Amino acid sequence: MTEKAMIDLTDQELMGLVQAGDYSPAAVLFDRYSTRIYNFAYRFLRNSEAAEDATQEVFVKMMKHAHQFNGEAKLSTWLFSITANLCRDYLRKSDNKAKDDEEALLTMAAPAEYSPAHVLETRETERRVRDALQKLTAEQREAILLSRYQGLSYAEIAQISGCSEGAVKTRVFRAMETLKKILTDPMDGDGRCQTAH
Repeated sequence: MTEKAMIDLTDQELMGLVQAGDYSPAAVLFDRYSTRIYNFAYRFLRNSEAAEDATQEVFVKMMKHAHQFNGEAKLSTWLFSITANLCRDYLRKSDNKAKDDEEALLTMAAPAEYSPAHVLETRETERRVRDALQKLTAEQREAILLSRYQGLSYAEIAQISGCSEGAVKTRVFRAMETLKKILTDPMDGDGRCQTAH
């Protein structure tokens, strides 16, 4: 089957082929999900190199452990579950810290009519959001990234995180409260005024 023909197949159909020993659909699944997985890993780890490694590793694990996918959950949920586990493992290693300070996926291209001041303000807001995300617990950051950035349901996040939907709702709520507090407080978490550089 050609890659062009595979594009029309569902995730479940493609995984059925992978489970039967045909790894050619992996390229189609990579095209479908690699950007979302990279974005999630990058925002979780704030390290582009580690996020790239995690993204590659997710698809290696997808092929290696294809038999574990039973179709009860959506493929995206299963892939995000693998990604979240890889990110947690990475963060457990004490020498792995966020390395990308100013470069971010959140940076939006500003239309030409925007003034330089507006562009600077937008970048400053994005930097504050990135910094605020890093002040959350790993569990809260995972929950907020999966719900607000990836659009997953609480039930899907509960599957990925291995906890109840209630626990996910609590994590998202607490994360939102913390982010709101950090982003509306003129002082950042280190006690320095945000406007002072």
